[in-house]
Amino acid sequence: MDDQKENTLVADARQRLDVSLSCIPDIGSRSQAQKAIRAGNVTVDGKVRIRPSYPVVPGAVIRWKVPVVQVTQILPQALPIDVVYEDESVLVINKSARMPVHPGAGRHSGTLVNAVLHHVNATLPHAPDEAFRPGIVHRLDMDTTGLLVVAKNDAAHRALQSQFEARTVTRYYTGIVWGIPDPRTGMINAPIGRSRRNRTRMSVHSGGRQALTHYETREILGVTAVVQFRLSTGRTHQIRVHASHIGHPLVGDTVYGGATIKRGTVTAKRRAFFTNIFNVLDRQALHAQSLGFIHPDSGEVMEFVTDLPEDMVWAIEQLRKDPAVFRG
Repeated sequence: MDDQKENTLVADARQRLDVSLSCIPDIGSRSQAQKAIRAGNVTVDGKVRIRPSYPVVPGAVIRWKVPVVQVTQILPQALPIDVVYEDESVLVINKSARMPVHPGAGRHSGTLVNAVLHHVNATLPHAPDEAFRPGIVHRLDMDTTGLLVVAKNDAAHRALQSQFEARTVTRYYTGIVWGIPDPRTGMINAPIGRSRRNRTRMSVHSGGRQALTHYETREILGVTAVVQFRLSTGRTHQIRVHASHIGHPLVGDTVYGGATIKRGTVTAKRRAFFTNIFNVLDRQALHAQSLGFIHPDSGEVMEFVTDLPEDMVWAIEQLRKDPAVFRG
């Protein structure tokens, strides 16, 4: 892979160039977007734009380059990972909670990339000058569990990235939400961008990028529910933001309002009940349960499904006994 990676975005809103780029995971903030623009690393419709306030119109093709972290800067680590499938081009992993996917500012260890580096280098022989570099084509939040595909070479990375951009990858998530969605099945179509009040969070607002989430209620647990989500787009924190936006935040989500009792009378018995749940399910109740894509080499349809993690299975069993529903 080159020292710089070029990415492409088709603008879906009329806004400043730096705002358009600020929600991209590779960039992550408006200040970083402005640095990339001023450095001449961003083009709009083929022309370099160095003014962060340059007005972008819907349909404009934005391309930008970001530096690729060299493998020598990321140390392989013998961290436990659950490998669901592997061949010479792709690696499918069932990610555990509390594991960030990629090294970031101030974090160079303990990530999925560190673990993948160790796994691949330990199982596949490489010449000293043929260092393996994982191709991360999508991410899961640190405390979201479930399926994630990693490219093991440049060709696979490009092919998978194209599928994500074309929205042909199928991704189903299972979550536990507060309340019962009404209607029970539907679509949330609400633009997501970085929060104007807190830049570490995302929110629904008119300046955000198009975001589509389909949902289907699978089980009612009294005042909470098990919901299946299907992503049509892949915005940062999309399911968590959309669930909160419609008034049904994910149980345990400390960032988007799901870590306190949201439904039912707050009694001493229920406070103790949910304190126990939050102690065990100490994260947002969200699991990437199903993943489907076209294999970059064979063209075969690949589909993977995983069981819910133990903390979510346990929480569902407990929530069926919520004192707000079963008294006495």
